[in-house]
Amino acid sequence: MRLRDRTAIVTGASTGIGREAARLFARAGVNVVLASRNAEALARVAQELQPYRGRSLAVATDVTDGQAVEAMVKTAAEEFGSVDILLNNAGLGLYARLSEGSMENIRRLFEVNVFGALNCIRAVAPYMKQQRRGQIINVSSVAGKIAAPYEGAYAATKFALTAISDALRLELFDHGIMVITVYPGPIGTSFRDNALKEIEPPTAYRALRRIPPVRVAEAIVKAARDERTEVYVTWFDRLAVILKGISPRFIDWGMRRFYLRRRGHGPGDKL
Repeated sequence: MRLRDRTAIVTGASTGIGREAARLFARAGVNVVLASRNAEALARVAQELQPYRGRSLAVATDVTDGQAVEAMVKTAAEEFGSVDILLNNAGLGLYARLSEGSMENIRRLFEVNVFGALNCIRAVAPYMKQQRRGQIINVSSVAGKIAAPYEGAYAATKFALTAISDALRLELFDHGIMVITVYPGPIGTSFRDNALKEIEPPTAYRALRRIPPVRVAEAIVKAARDERTEVYVTWFDRLAVILKGISPRFIDWGMRRFYLRRRGHGPGDKL
C-alpha cells in the first residue's frame, strides 16, 4: 500500500509500540489518529508528530467502550476523509496462576485485549468496505503461539487475536481489506510495569534480550507498505514458533528449564 496521504488509527498510542508506530506513520506522510485513555499523554505525542508531513489528531478513547470507539472512528473519517489503516495495539498484561487467580482480572484482560480489538474492527469495517480498501493490523504476540506459565490468561487473549485475524482475513478478502498479524517477542516497554499482577513477574532471562519498541513499529509500518499477512520481528521469535510446531515437548522443557527453574519461581512467589 502507498502510505502517503492515507489515514491510520493507532490504539494504545500514548506509549511504547503505539507511540513509535504513530511517529513512523506520520513520518511516512500518513495522517494519524491517536487513541488511548490518557488524554494528556496523547497530547504530548500529537505535539511530537507536528514536524512530520502527516497530520495528527488525538482522541481520548477507551477501546472497551464500543460507542466511544465508533465516535472516534467517525471523527477520523470526517477529519481526514477516509479510514485506511487500523492498528489494534492497545493491550493489557496479567501475571497470575490460572488455577487460582482472579476471574475479575481475567475478564478485564479479555475486555481490553479481545473485545477492545473487536470494537475497533467492527467500527472501521463499514468505512473500509465502502472504500473497497483498508488494512487491519492486529498486534498479537509470540504469546499468541506459545503460552508461558503465569501468563496463560494473557496468552489466551493473544491466541484469540490470532484466530480473529485468520478468520477476518478470509471474511474481508472480497471487500479489498487486508488483515495483518504482528507477533512481537519480549519488548523493552513499560508493559510489565503496567500489567495486572497477582504474583511477582519472573525476572527476564539474560539470554532473552528485550527489543526496543521502535523495532516492532518498524516491522508494522513495513508490513503495511509491503502488505505482508504475518510478521515476526526477530528471527528468534519465528524460530521459537517453528520449534513449537515441530516439538512441543522441547518448548515445554525450555519453559521449565529457563522460565521456571532458572528464575526461581515456586509456591512462595505471590505478591
